[in-house]
Amino acid sequence: MISKFISLVTALILFLKETIKLFPELIKVWWFLGKKISLSLYNYWKTKLFYDKIFFIFLFLQLLFSVLPWFRYEITFFESKEFISLSPKLNSIFILISLLNFFFLGFWKSTWTRIWFFATEMVSLIIVLWGYLEPKRTYYDFVNANEVYTQIPFYLFLASLSFAFIFGYLSFKKEDEVYLHSP
Repeated sequence: MISKFISLVTALILFLKETIKLFPELIKVWWFLGKKISLSLYNYWKTKLFYDKIFFIFLFLQLLFSVLPWFRYEITFFESKEFISLSPKLNSIFILISLLNFFFLGFWKSTWTRIWFFATEMVSLIIVLWGYLEPKRTYYDFVNANEVYTQIPFYLFLASLSFAFIFGYLSFKKEDEVYLHSP
């Protein structure tokens, strides 16, 4: 029993010693990969049109604000107030749409992605506005609506959704002018 324990400790020490030796190599590999990925993204960024860059930024912001909590619920326990952040019930829909739009349209465009983009943005906008008008049905259902406050990420999501729609249209229009009408 003691010999098994000693052999286990010896094996663990040997493993840790070999692992520590690999740290410099791992750091070099991760540095190389990070540099390579950053440079390729920068080169990709330089090839994009101005409207594409702005469109890409708003798609990223839309994704970011879809993940953040939109509401704050105030509750009192023993005369001390606590604030709980809430995301909407349909948050997974907003996150999925934003994520797919970010990757489809940020890195790859075709005719069907244009249709996808405008359809999903309109669906998101309708759900967001419907939720604003009827928050208890769309966003939360277990709390008193008078105790829920809308936080700034909700409005920023709505703004990024609107600007992504506008700059998406302008980006597609500019692409058509540049790539389809050039000799």
